[in-house]
Amino acid sequence: MHLHLSTWQEIESYLLRSKGILIPTGSTEQHGPNGLIGTDAICPTAIASHAALETDLLVGPTLALGTAQFNLKFPGTISLRPSTLMSVVEDYVLSLASQGFQRFYFINGHGGNLAPLRSAFQEIYTRYSLSVNESAVPRCRLRSWWQYPQTNALRQSLYAEKEGAHATPSEVAMAQYAFPEHIKDVSLGTWHPVSLEYLRNHADDDHYEASDHRRRHPDGRIGSDPSLANPEDGQRLLETAAKELLLDYQAFLEEE
Repeated sequence: MHLHLSTWQEIESYLLRSKGILIPTGSTEQHGPNGLIGTDAICPTAIASHAALETDLLVGPTLALGTAQFNLKFPGTISLRPSTLMSVVEDYVLSLASQGFQRFYFINGHGGNLAPLRSAFQEIYTRYSLSVNESAVPRCRLRSWWQYPQTNALRQSLYAEKEGAHATPSEVAMAQYAFPEHIKDVSLGTWHPVSLEYLRNHADDDHYEASDHRRRHPDGRIGSDPSLANPEDGQRLLETAAKELLLDYQAFLEEE
């Protein structure tokens, strides 16, 4: 069930059954020579949509714009300021919380969103902590799809060190499965790994400004070899992530 494909009466009825909602978050940014610019939004949306086929849950509109200033020297990238993303998330949650929603599960596809999303959650909680009126406090959970243990193990077994950190074969494969008509057949050239030190220093897309990033990674890849991607792998990754998402989401709803 998708919120944007429902009527208000259907949402009102849904709230009698559940107070939870899945919210996919991603980014609109370059993903190397053969990765779609919308990859980071495509992956969590596809995972959430697949999960919704398995049980009665509601998927909210995808937040397809994220914080990706470091990729702005690659044409097509659109980046929100961290403060803008925080405000959008706060308004998204508070709008639905005012109608009775209580559990907000964010399934994320972009590392650069992690810090702004967590900060937005704290802003929401602070609003309620400072309130003199007792009211139901919304709870938020954030998971990036590659964090699920079985999903992470699968992508590592498929691609090992060639998974890299951006424009990865796992995310490109999932987008290929979701949109097979848009698979790009291009030559990627030589694979260039990055050091573990680099990965530690720039975890969760903690990169410098855009000119420096384009100079360091001229074709957009970060230690990845997306030539390994194929839609069959993408289907396995998507279905594995959807199963783990369902278990984690249910546990979140049942949490005291």
